[in-house]
Parts: sequence; C-alpha cells; structure tokens
Amino acid sequence: MDLPIVVVIRFMIVLTRLAGIMICAPLFSSTSVPASVRVFFSLILAFVLAPSLPMEMIPAHLNLGNIAGVMAMEVLFGFVLGFTAMCVFAGLQFAGQVISFQMGFSLINLIDPQSQVEMPVFSFFISFIGLLLFLMFNGHHWLLLAVSESFSVLPVGGARLSGPLLHQIIGFSASILTIGIRIAAPIIAITIITDIIVGIIGRTAPQIHLLVVGMPLKLLVGFTCLSFSFYFLPRYLEGIFLTLSRTLHSLSHAMR
Repeated sequence: MDLPIVVVIRFMIVLTRLAGIMICAPLFSSTSVPASVRVFFSLILAFVLAPSLPMEMIPAHLNLGNIAGVMAMEVLFGFVLGFTAMCVFAGLQFAGQVISFQMGFSLINLIDPQSQVEMPVFSFFISFIGLLLFLMFNGHHWLLLAVSESFSVLPVGGARLSGPLLHQIIGFSASILTIGIRIAAPIIAITIITDIIVGIIGRTAPQIHLLVVGMPLKLLVGFTCLSFSFYFLPRYLEGIFLTLSRTLHSLSHAMR
C-alpha cells in the first residue's frame, strides 16, 4: 500500500525538527550514545509526533522536490531549542571550572562521556548532578513538548532569526555567567577569606610553613562549604529549569 506524498512530507518535517535537538540538546546529543541508536530514536519519535502536525499546516506547493529549503528551517528550530537548553549545562560546567580553580583542582581533568571533551573534575561532577536533576524534573519531555506544540504555532518552513528570537538567545546565553557565578559564589567567598586568614597568620607567625598548612586548610574549608552548598543546589536548579521550560515554549512564537 503506497503512502500519500503528504504523509511522507509530514513525517520528514517532524523528523527534521527533531534532528536539531539531536544535534545540540543535552542528553540527546550525547556522543556516548551510538549514532545508530540516536537515528533510530529520532525515527520513532518522528513517527509518534507526526500526527501532531495538522495537514493544513503543510503548504500545498510543497513536494519532495522542493522540501530541502524547508527542512533547513526546520533543523534551525530544533537547533535553537537544543542550544538554549545547552546554555544551562554550560553554566554548570563554568561553575565547576571556577570551583576547581579556587580549590586547586584545575589541573585534574576528566573526559566527559557526553561530549568527549576534557573538563575539570568539579565541572564533570556538577554537570552530572545537573543532568540527573534535569531528568528528574522531566526536562527531556519539555524539549519534545516544545516541538509538538510548535506545530500549531510555527508554520512549516516559517522559522526565522527575528529580533525577539535573537534577544531571547542572547539573554539566555548570558545566563551561563550568572549560573556559574551563583553556584560557585560560596566557594569563591570562603576560599578568598581562607587565603586572607592564612596570609595574616603568615605575617604574624613567620615560622609556620604556609604551603604545608594553607593548602590542607583551604581544601577542608572548601569541601565543607561545597557540601553545604549542594543542599541548596537542587532548589536553585529547579528554578533555572522552570525558566528554561518557559523559554522553550516561547521560542516558537519568537521565531515566527
């Protein structure tokens, strides 16, 4: 039984919107997952989400011969969604880099299994915690829901890099610095205070070997502060992820 051309076109449009997410979004773009698995997963998702695209949203002149330009715009939409979500995890990695530098662990690097890139140990640790919380809050569902809801808002091939879209992307990318500094702020403050105290001790008691006393003291104070800050981390990330969910749902309106 031959499928109507419009059904094939609808499936391809949904698949290309999902392809942008698979390229850039956290978890979905993980290089630790084989490419064949990601392709199969994309096909299954496209098959499930294809009925969400109304037939009347597909232009009448669209066919298999001129669909290439439309598919490029559809990939752009998924890529923007994935990039916005990735900004949050870039902020977590930046926080880990700052913490690693402040505590003297900046030379200890690990290979991130998701991106296959070297990063400091605390960047790996904090981003892994963020990914677990992202899954606990069903953040991966937000990306799929944003794609599904975009079919009733964003016309096929209608994605554009408009002024409001660029404003939202720049504003959310700026949150990389904000997220990183807010998470690392307690460690920055306590390590600076520890350095000042050690410096005062070194001036008042020159016989004390600061390299022997200062580094263990800094590690002890840093790990103690880090353990307390992790208590508040899930609550802070919950607010960040809720902001992300609202941003993902508003991007389809901004791209019209």
